[in-house]
Amino acid sequence: MNKNMNCSKKVFWVLGVFFLAGFLNSCKTKGEVRREQEMERLKTEVKEAKDIRADVDTTVEELKLEVARLSSVNEEQAAIHRNLAEELKNEVMVLQQRIQALEQRAVAEELALKQPAPKESQATTASYELGKKLYDEGKFDEALDVLREVHKKSSKNSEQAKKTQFLIGEVLYSAKDYASAALEFAEFRKAFSKDGLVPTAIYRQAWAFKNLGKNKESKLFFQDLIERYPSHPMGQRAKNDIKKVAP
Repeated sequence: MNKNMNCSKKVFWVLGVFFLAGFLNSCKTKGEVRREQEMERLKTEVKEAKDIRADVDTTVEELKLEVARLSSVNEEQAAIHRNLAEELKNEVMVLQQRIQALEQRAVAEELALKQPAPKESQATTASYELGKKLYDEGKFDEALDVLREVHKKSSKNSEQAKKTQFLIGEVLYSAKDYASAALEFAEFRKAFSKDGLVPTAIYRQAWAFKNLGKNKESKLFFQDLIERYPSHPMGQRAKNDIKKVAP
């Protein structure tokens, strides 16, 4: 009987504890409820903020990559612009040089026009001397213009015509117009076949063909010079020079 009573007390005690706990929970103040709600809201906002930050971090990384790509593109464009600028600079320099050369030539022509015209016989001599002077200064184009005009005015087979035609050949040879030089010296030999400058004309022809890569023709001229003028200085030089011509 006592045992049953003790068991009943224990049951009532346990039920009382549960009841009390439930009662206490149901008795939370409004302030506590609001704080719990606020805490839940803050947790939600923190989570959303973290999600937004993750998105922002991703966007920042993407922007960094895009900036790096654009920097590379800009560097390539800058390199292209630098190359174009350098090319344009070089072209400007070339044009400037051409302009200066043309200006100098224009000044020379203007000065020549201002000089008083002498008598015909004196004009020919003066022009020949001018052509020789221009040739000595390396102004081959201007020298040719003057000398051809002199040759046109000179009497056929005259001393002036002979000197002028030979000098025209020398100017062309010095200007490395070897084909024209060879033809000019051929005309000289035809017009003045007995003149003392003929061996030199043949020698120039031999070297003109050598410089043109026509070794066969070059050897023929050297051989002709050696046979016709063996004791002449040019014939002596030809004996050595013919050895330099490839077979």
